[in-house]
Amino acid sequence: MTHIEKFKSKDKDYYRLVHNIRTKDKITHKTKYLGKEIPKKEELKKIEKEFLEEINKEGTKYFSKEEFQNIEDKKKKYTQELKKLSRIEREKKLEEFMIRYTYDSSKLSGVNITLRQTFLILKEGIIPKEFKNLRIAKEIENHEQGFIMITKYNGVLDLTFIKKLHKLLMKGVNDEIAGKLRSELKRDVHIAGTPYIPPKWNELKKEIENFFQWYKNNNRKLHPLELASLVHLKIISMQLFADGNSRLSRLLMNWILWKKNYPLIDIPIEDLENYYNALDYYQIEKNENHFVKYILKKYLIEKEI
Repeated sequence: MTHIEKFKSKDKDYYRLVHNIRTKDKITHKTKYLGKEIPKKEELKKIEKEFLEEINKEGTKYFSKEEFQNIEDKKKKYTQELKKLSRIEREKKLEEFMIRYTYDSSKLSGVNITLRQTFLILKEGIIPKEFKNLRIAKEIENHEQGFIMITKYNGVLDLTFIKKLHKLLMKGVNDEIAGKLRSELKRDVHIAGTPYIPPKWNELKKEIENFFQWYKNNNRKLHPLELASLVHLKIISMQLFADGNSRLSRLLMNWILWKKNYPLIDIPIEDLENYYNALDYYQIEKNENHFVKYILKKYLIEKEI
């Protein structure tokens, strides 16, 4: 049975469709946002029909019904475990994840650092004595700030947010390119180790327009894990900036998961080859599914923060 429910957000009234699904031992609520006003009768019937079709189909666009259930089961377990922890315990777990995630993401981007050095910089505030170049320490500190930023940002995914996040990642590391698109710098890039050629700088404007149109069309249709995977994939493939794109894309992926209350994902440096192979399937063979399933695997084996 589907019904319309009124709810408040930031002291404003909104409406959504609600459909209750009863199983053996529980009731699951599915919702679809309608807006500030209830649509007219014919439009509402059309929306309701599409809503029910989405609910009744097997799985999601990329995930089978079983995979979908595994994803939601993990989310439920994650939520229950967090509720058992005190605020201090939750903050400690998040900090532990952030340190490991910063290490892995930095290593994936070619930063020469150890996990121990990452810990010393972020947890103890100590710059390792063997560091001859303070740039590495700055990159690590910036990544930490980028991680904090995605956990506090409640706005929408737009170019302003993306550029602000990139500027933070590159601050004091390469201020010349910080927050500046390749189209602004009139600069092309090449990616080592792959035949894939990113869009040229003068093609980037159209690519960005296409991306945000895709996001507008899909951000409420795709499962959050699908959406997070594809945002990561499309951002890293566009190479919006002259440097820092891979770290940026992984942070944006986790921002979507954080916003939707799903466990965050770390891609360990030990999985570098599999990660690059999954990227190649899209960048060379235009196969999105392979990368989405790769991220699904990382999600399901990741320890909850």
